[in-house]
Amino acid sequence: MNRRKFMNTAGILTGSAWLMESAASLSYATLSPPKQFKVAVISDGLSPDFETALKIMKGYKIPWVEIRSVWGKYNTEASPEQIQRLKELLDQYEIRCSQVDTALFKCKLPGTQTLGAGTGVYPYAEQMDLLKRASDRAHAWGSDKLRIFTFWRVAEPGKIFGRISEEVQKAAEVARSVGIRLVIENEDATNVGTVHELARMLATLPSNVGANYDIGNGLWLGEVPYPDGYKTLDPKRIWNIHMKGVQCAPNFKDCKETFAGQGQIDLEGQLRALLRDGYQGILSLECEFKPPDLSQTETTRRSLEGLLNAMSAVTEK
Repeated sequence: MNRRKFMNTAGILTGSAWLMESAASLSYATLSPPKQFKVAVISDGLSPDFETALKIMKGYKIPWVEIRSVWGKYNTEASPEQIQRLKELLDQYEIRCSQVDTALFKCKLPGTQTLGAGTGVYPYAEQMDLLKRASDRAHAWGSDKLRIFTFWRVAEPGKIFGRISEEVQKAAEVARSVGIRLVIENEDATNVGTVHELARMLATLPSNVGANYDIGNGLWLGEVPYPDGYKTLDPKRIWNIHMKGVQCAPNFKDCKETFAGQGQIDLEGQLRALLRDGYQGILSLECEFKPPDLSQTETTRRSLEGLLNAMSAVTEK
């Protein structure tokens, strides 16, 4: 069930290669987001070097960045000097941090039997310290949102939803005390993997917990996220959306990520629904797949262009 390896790094390039790839990407970045949408990119999809990623984003006029891994490590392991450097770069390139990604509750819930290996970078006992570090970084970078999870998936997640809700409520209370909101991602390797599960979980949680709606992850569990899953969510509780493409064989077999705008996801339909429902949050490109003939930077750039083209298609009609 652990489809994606937990990301501490996003591919290693030398400093000179980062600069060369950045320059090449900027030379033909001709698309930009329509005014109707707020667009972000998870920076390490473009480059493990934060400044290189911001340079590429600037070329596309992307005003928001989602921060996950930076310089080959998860952001919650960044040093005080690196935290300050990120802030300086955000100010320099005039790009705002949309949310800070964490691995909060991406671990085994004690007493459960997980479907996968059940290991995590941060064990259960370290979760509240992780929450504090992440909150400090969010404050430093000007965001009030942290992306979180719901523990490694068990065979029947619904049976432990009460326990999960209690854990998230504890974290939400701590987060509220420091002015932070939590956003739960529906991740297929965790107990909230489908959008239906996400809606059910949110119904039990306080108002400072919302959705990091991933438009593709439910496919790995046999759910069509849009329109089937999306219609179960309260649009006001959706605070961040991960955009991607997913390609599956019939009956949801052999699902794999692809470029945004390709595969099973009705991307234009989803975008129209968001416009109809007055969505005011961020649409954040997540690109994790690695074609053998493209670099990670080029793959993410092409996926970004697929997303921007879809946005233009629904706003120009």
